[in-house]
Amino acid sequence: MAARSVDIVASGPPSSDLYDPAAPAWALATGLAARGHSVQVIFPGPADTRPPAEGVTVAPFSPVTPHLGTPAGDAELTRAAVHHLRPQAEAIVRDPSGLGAIGMRRGRRPVVSFVRSLSVDQAAGGSDSPAPGGLARKLAFWGARRGARRLERDSLLEASAICCETVPQRDRLVRDYRVAPERVRVAPPAVARGPAVPTREAARRKLSVPDDVLLAILLPPVDPAAGAAANPALEAFRRTRPIFPGARLGVVGLPGVTGPGVLAVPSRDADAVAVAAAAADVAVSFAPGTSLDPGLVVALRAGVPSVVAASLDLGAGAESAVRRAPTTDSAELASVLAELFADPEVRRTMAESARSFAQRFEPEHLAAELEATGALGAA
Repeated sequence: MAARSVDIVASGPPSSDLYDPAAPAWALATGLAARGHSVQVIFPGPADTRPPAEGVTVAPFSPVTPHLGTPAGDAELTRAAVHHLRPQAEAIVRDPSGLGAIGMRRGRRPVVSFVRSLSVDQAAGGSDSPAPGGLARKLAFWGARRGARRLERDSLLEASAICCETVPQRDRLVRDYRVAPERVRVAPPAVARGPAVPTREAARRKLSVPDDVLLAILLPPVDPAAGAAANPALEAFRRTRPIFPGARLGVVGLPGVTGPGVLAVPSRDADAVAVAAAAADVAVSFAPGTSLDPGLVVALRAGVPSVVAASLDLGAGAESAVRRAPTTDSAELASVLAELFADPEVRRTMAESARSFAQRFEPEHLAAELEATGALGAA
């Protein structure tokens, strides 16, 4: 389609952390710019922020609000971002969709909202969480929950197109938020291409792993506070290692994890994850829920056979690229890990499928999908 001017409202500045909440918005900005669109990213952040790519300009603003981290604070950030929208912008993208409307009359300019999670759940501690004790606290709890839902509904009602990552998210938007089904589409998140992936040999030298030993990597949970101790992959590796003497497990993004054959890759930024993926024979991603782990995309791009939780929703075509552990039981996961360790031919076949499947997470792919569906406006 013809080049358009697109303003993207992001939640923060660009970051090397693959798991930063603003990362998908910045990835999409680079994808749209690569396809010839004029892109401006509006975000709360430092004034000296540099654009991440040619064709992308930045409009940072100071997040001056006493309510940061609350629904009221999120709505205030939305109102602040509105002042930086370009009059000539032909489409507006909100990633994540956030709280509160930006005041755009439906049909004037297309507004595309990406739903990464439902903010009302975050504000209330989960949709099924009981209200805390005490009448005053219960009233405040339900008041905050009701306010967050109203602000989120305002944001969703304003959008001409809504994108979410999974089918369950789409169904809940239609059922609980009364969003018209034709306005919601499932779209995989864009994951930016980081630094050039090193060779296997160079990556293993950086990690001090011999070339002739098997290496699995455990990708970090989205929330580092969850820790690694409860991750079944650690116990699965301990069960598997006696069968494959010398095998190693690299734990990415969670410093302080120790044990025989376990090495820590403390950072979870793009460089560290790329090095770990380049060195690995197998990757394990057991992030909770159905949302995508961006580190898994890096591993798939590197052609690493990956083991994922059964709950992870990757969309069509994933089954040849990943192996699903039937449960989170460490013994069953150990069986899957041992099978992949033992069969280099299976790993080779999965590697080819993984590289092909990873194309769907390219920023240019998502940009092209938005163009094709008319989400950015008529050609």
